[in-house]
Amino acid sequence: MCEVLDRVESRGLARGKAIGEARGEAIGEARGKILGVQSTLISLVKKNLLSIRDAASEAGMSEEAFKKLAGFA
Repeated sequence: MCEVLDRVESRGLARGKAIGEARGEAIGEARGKILGVQSTLISLVKKNLLSIRDAASEAGMSEEAFKKLAGFA
């Protein structure tokens, strides 16, 4: 009986681990995309190819928040 419970528990743990890893990967991928876009916008602003206002708008944040993110504040 104990052996059966151990196998059920192992399967549950493995399934939970797989679900957790998949969620973690999805979150990491989304954060990576956001960081990539932000990095590109900051680079364009530093090269004077894009205004802070337009970059902030594209990033979906206020100008002040963008300045802080970019290290301009």
